[in-house]
Amino acid sequence: MNKLIVAVLCTAFASSSFAQKTRYNLTYHPGQIELNDQQKESIKKISTWIKPDQTVSIFPLTFDSIRNRLTFSRKAKLQAAEVANYAKTLGYEIQGIPANFPTSYKGLSVAVNIVLSNPETKQPKPKNSLSDLFPEKPSQFFVIDPNKDTMIIGIEGTKLMFEKGCLLSKQKVKIELKEYYGLDDYIKSGLPTVSNGQMIQTGGSIYLNATDKNNEKKRVSINPSKGVGVDFTLGKDDPDMQVFIKDPRYPMQVNWILPKQKPQVRKSWQMTETILNADSTIRSKKVFHSKAEWEAYLKKQKQDAEIKKTTQKKMDSKLKVFNLGYINCDKFYQEPMVPLIVLADKNTTAEYYLVYTDVRGVMKGKVFNQRVNFGSVPADREAQLIAVSYIDNQTYYFKCNFKAGSSTKPDIVLEPVKETFLNEQLALLK
Repeated sequence: MNKLIVAVLCTAFASSSFAQKTRYNLTYHPGQIELNDQQKESIKKISTWIKPDQTVSIFPLTFDSIRNRLTFSRKAKLQAAEVANYAKTLGYEIQGIPANFPTSYKGLSVAVNIVLSNPETKQPKPKNSLSDLFPEKPSQFFVIDPNKDTMIIGIEGTKLMFEKGCLLSKQKVKIELKEYYGLDDYIKSGLPTVSNGQMIQTGGSIYLNATDKNNEKKRVSINPSKGVGVDFTLGKDDPDMQVFIKDPRYPMQVNWILPKQKPQVRKSWQMTETILNADSTIRSKKVFHSKAEWEAYLKKQKQDAEIKKTTQKKMDSKLKVFNLGYINCDKFYQEPMVPLIVLADKNTTAEYYLVYTDVRGVMKGKVFNQRVNFGSVPADREAQLIAVSYIDNQTYYFKCNFKAGSSTKPDIVLEPVKETFLNEQLALLK
């Protein structure tokens, strides 16, 4: 039975500058050259976890049943050529087919080095980009005193709690906030909900920045011992939600990762009641230093229990952030996943998305050689497959309902539409 064996290649090839590669042993029957269906499926699955610019080395090995060991057969070069040709059809770039390097296996050593091609460098670029069609989401700005407890409420409901001393500055600070909650936001802003190839379920995203009020080129950092409290409008009540940040290692790509700092839960009973006017200016503020003091204050209030609930909720931050930049409120999606590749429109260069409205996830496809690779997606969930393009000031659009486990693949043909129609369709993705 053919199988795929994973190991770490400890000895770098002489012709390569990579310090480490992921190695796959692709096992053949004696005399076999052409790939069978199981081997092809194994190569496909690499795309569901491969990291940007990561090199994977595939070793074509034949199982010697007499000696009960794997070896390089005399046909290893032919096997490697078949692997390389098939990998190209899936959107992989061949980095080389080195031979005769040191390994523990007998025979002439052969490997196929592959990386997943960057579609941005391989696909013809449209004359107008989607960024021209969908302008960047506008920022909201606030000026706060970092020496005082302050709460900010965004226009879409995000609450940011700045505890005294949580920003490393003594001067007034200018806060920049962008909010992303509609699924159309993720498409228009190019923010798919993916962590290292795995779909994540989102409860909202924000962009957060802090600069000196008098010198906007001077960035203000978050105090790592305090953090900034945040209540995401959608994800704040889900206990499984965590804070993800945009992977700083790949500034040109969107990959959400868990930050190194572990989010801390506020355990202190110190609370601040802040009452705001309609224009978000502070009407009154009172600090309570113990649970007993807080409960005594509530008893004195003449309002009903609803005021107690509202006040507690106002300062109850379940998540804290310690990084500026793009921040996601997400949780990992746990249901069965399958690799998905569909055929692209042959006549129109486009961007492709799978949108899951019931679990709130957006997967962006990578296009190469007329194929759209979505990586690993939910096996049994209904999604909307959407393709969008903007070329020579003309908008093109395609949408259909789709399930990854279905035996029928969609015939994608983008049609010209008006910009107003496209925006109306995307606005329905809530």
